[in-house]
Amino acid sequence: MKEKTPRDIAVGDQLRAAGTEGAQWLTASGWGPPVKVPLQEAAKWQQETRARMLASQRDESCTWCDHLLYGGPQPVVVHAEHPTHLICRACSIAARPRRVCLDCGEPAASTSPADGREDVFMGAVAIYTRLRCAACHHSDPLTGTFGQPV
Repeated sequence: MKEKTPRDIAVGDQLRAAGTEGAQWLTASGWGPPVKVPLQEAAKWQQETRARMLASQRDESCTWCDHLLYGGPQPVVVHAEHPTHLICRACSIAARPRRVCLDCGEPAASTSPADGREDVFMGAVAIYTRLRCAACHHSDPLTGTFGQPV
């Protein structure tokens, strides 16, 4: 077994802290505690989002908002519609009114997490999210959603 360097230990501590902060944020936002789901059982959209995000990290095409680069350890938010650009919670919240429904491509027209049309999965340090318009959500309200159904 390889002995961990001080840097390895520090990175591990930061990842655990970011994961804990993300779980607390989801709980405070009304989602309740994160549900642990094996990747193989996650919704198809989340699996695809994660795969695209990881591929962009491997080929170094991934981008980040400045808050992740200079704001200290924090949860990363991955929007399903643009998984190659990682953002902080504040940028995710600010983008909410402009996000599109991935089911139909129309504006999701959702301004508040309280409306229940945001599907969320939480990984170790990343929060994966997609929004759906009211029509698509009502036609299939529970596909991949951990949260408050409308």
